[in-house]
Amino acid sequence: MKPQETTRIAQGTSLVTSGLAIAIALAVLIGWIFHFEVLKRFIPGSIAMNPVTAFCLVAAGISLLLLRGRDTGQTQKLIGQAAAGLVLLAGALRLISIFSGGNLGMERWLVSDSSGDGTGPTDQLVLRTVLSFLITGASLLLLDVQTRRGRRPAEILSAVTAVIAILALVGYSYGLIGYYTTPNYVPMSLPGAIGFLLLATGILHARARGGIMGIIVSDTAGGMLARRLIPLAILLPIFLGALRLAGEKAGWYETKFGAAHAATAFIVLFLAAVWWTARILFRVDTERKIAEERARRLNAELEQRVADRTAELDSLNKDLQQASRAKDHFLAALSHELRTPLTPVLMCAASLERETALQPEFREQLGMMRRNVELEARLIDDLLDLTRISRGKLELQLDTTDVHSLLAHTEQIFRSDAREKGIALRLELDAREHAVAGDAARLHQVFWNMVKNAIKFTSAGGQVIVRTKNASGRIRIEVQDDGIGIDPKILPSVFGAFIQGDAETGHTAGGLGLGMSISKTIVEMHGGNIRAESAGTGAGATFTVELDTVSSSATGSVAATAAPSPSRSAYRLLVVEDHQPTLDVLARLLRKQGHDVVTAGTVEAALRCAAQGRFDLVISDIGLPDGNGVDLMVQLTREYGLRGIALSGYGMEADFARTKDAGFLAHLIKPVDFERLNRVLEQAARAA
Repeated sequence: MKPQETTRIAQGTSLVTSGLAIAIALAVLIGWIFHFEVLKRFIPGSIAMNPVTAFCLVAAGISLLLLRGRDTGQTQKLIGQAAAGLVLLAGALRLISIFSGGNLGMERWLVSDSSGDGTGPTDQLVLRTVLSFLITGASLLLLDVQTRRGRRPAEILSAVTAVIAILALVGYSYGLIGYYTTPNYVPMSLPGAIGFLLLATGILHARARGGIMGIIVSDTAGGMLARRLIPLAILLPIFLGALRLAGEKAGWYETKFGAAHAATAFIVLFLAAVWWTARILFRVDTERKIAEERARRLNAELEQRVADRTAELDSLNKDLQQASRAKDHFLAALSHELRTPLTPVLMCAASLERETALQPEFREQLGMMRRNVELEARLIDDLLDLTRISRGKLELQLDTTDVHSLLAHTEQIFRSDAREKGIALRLELDAREHAVAGDAARLHQVFWNMVKNAIKFTSAGGQVIVRTKNASGRIRIEVQDDGIGIDPKILPSVFGAFIQGDAETGHTAGGLGLGMSISKTIVEMHGGNIRAESAGTGAGATFTVELDTVSSSATGSVAATAAPSPSRSAYRLLVVEDHQPTLDVLARLLRKQGHDVVTAGTVEAALRCAAQGRFDLVISDIGLPDGNGVDLMVQLTREYGLRGIALSGYGMEADFARTKDAGFLAHLIKPVDFERLNRVLEQAARAA
């Protein structure tokens, strides 16, 4: 049985037994009040129950009814305990009167006449009854008490009450009561014995979840055995003894014959009960073993299924990892193939744009070419950044960074774009504290996206204002425009990937819709926040970034895109590049800068050149027709002590780690502006 079902049955048993005890006691009281002798004693000629006993049985039954549940209310519990205390007090007073020889006359308080019919001094309570009062009252008061070892005093006391009542019932069954009755001793009455046995049974079942009764009512083999044999052990001897005496009185057999056959009947019936119980236990145990075997087989099948599924998932995981690696290789290769052709275009455009001898309109066209190449490179970077973010591999190189310097450089980049569209681009940098702990390149990427978006979605004649201010130890960067604004339906998802503000107007502004999503991740990785505000379509928009500031006295790098400083020295350089246009442009610009340049298009050619002359630095691509630049750099470092700069379209984290381990002092991603290459070349030459 389930614990809830066991508790329900036990509580029901306690309810029935307490109700029966109250009913017996009330019947006796009615017999005393209305002089119904049968109700006083149940068997004519036997001992009548004392009215005080009947009253105490009613009180004890009521107490048990009120206290049998564990969730009894406080008022109900107090009334039940008071009734139990009344029973205990009545027993104590009667015990004192017995030993003192006095008589309190408690019976006459309840009924006017308690003399009975001459069958005995029924106005005297017997010692067994008094003890039963004391024990029953104490059991009810100690119902919820449990010792540290788990013993329950109420169970022990109730068992004693039950034994006293059973002894009285045995006496009635064997017809011995008449022999025991004397002027000085009166046995317990039959109604009293039945009533106390019922109360003891009800008290034992009131807390059946623990103690001795917890074992008896359990669904274990021991509990099943106890529930079947204990009643037989009590009732069978009484029943057989009564039958034996009845047969002897009827003259059917002599005493010896009756004793022998009573013993034989007891053995046979008890063995039958034991066999019946053993058979039930055997069937239960067999079913248990069958269930255990079935469970074992099911567990084995489940384990096999889990093992098969695990192997399947492992295989799938390996396939996914292989697919992920293939995707990374594809993205790296795609990045390389897309960036490589842009490198000579960007270098040429940037170099020619700085030629003062060219006419201004040509220089403007070259600037337009340069900006578009940079935009193309940014789109490639966005795709790779999105992959890094999705895999949790976007890393920051934190240092003290000047936000105003980054914003000023961003304004320089977009100044010509704004002028071409007829947009006023204005800086209002009012923040007094503008140093943050951040990755300068990544923060510049955020500001680049913010200003780029503002210009892209603002029409001619509009304006874009970039503001900074301090608030509570933070710097707030606002980029405000009076352009097309943001639809309220789009505003909550404006930082999602592939979300574009002009989606409903046909994507006229272009772009992939990745910039702001990447910017949000970068800002949050810096511990800041970014938000967008707009009053609606046509009302402009404001993008705000907030970052924690640090002391401006801290040293460190500021904008990674600071003004270029020309190379002060000329170096002998080995340039390795398999893309001929890039190699030609790069060699020409480096020679123009004053460097002695030797070129190679393969690993074999580079090793041959290194063996024939001395070089200060190596500038090498990573992907080469007959090998790769990483292995080349390892060999050049080992054999000639050379260090170098990686100039490649491969820009994943693994590529940076490989080139660093191989001996490259820097890793530049194509396309790269020649001025930046010149600065890094100077730094690498000093470090080498």
